[in-house]
Amino acid sequence: MSSVEERLDKVEAIQSINDCLTRYCRALDWMDEDLLRSCFIEDGYIDYGFYAGDAKGFIPAVMAVEKDGHSWHLISNVAIEINGDKAEVESYGLTSGGEVIDGGIQDVNVYCGRYHDEFQKTSEGWKVSRRLYILDNNFSMKSEGIRGDLGGLFLGANLRTDNEKYRKLYK
Repeated sequence: MSSVEERLDKVEAIQSINDCLTRYCRALDWMDEDLLRSCFIEDGYIDYGFYAGDAKGFIPAVMAVEKDGHSWHLISNVAIEINGDKAEVESYGLTSGGEVIDGGIQDVNVYCGRYHDEFQKTSEGWKVSRRLYILDNNFSMKSEGIRGDLGGLFLGANLRTDNEKYRKLYK
């Protein structure tokens, strides 16, 4: 059995990696480039198919893809294998994005895929050093208008970091 310190280091690494994955989702949902930058080692390698190169170049490329609508990113089924200051991580990703037409979301696109990541421990915590995104499935559907009492809901379409509803949870 490993020492208490080794087990604590592993728990802290797992939490830091999960925090990074959460920041990644929030960064894309809120179009927060600074938060997205905090997820990657600057010269790390990112391959999404539409972009393959360093993380520094990936950030503006993915922001250009995300800019025209609002998206909702979820990551689950996170599997982590830690080996010293490096980790192999696989997680499932579910993203929905809407094209905003006439003030409401009309066309909704859903993407289901997997992230194959390598993480590296840095002085700022664990960050993605290498990522391969694999798209497993995607489909589109039409959204319906909100009816009845639900019509008073605040619609989150096209919210950005300058919106009053944005909460800065990470420094």
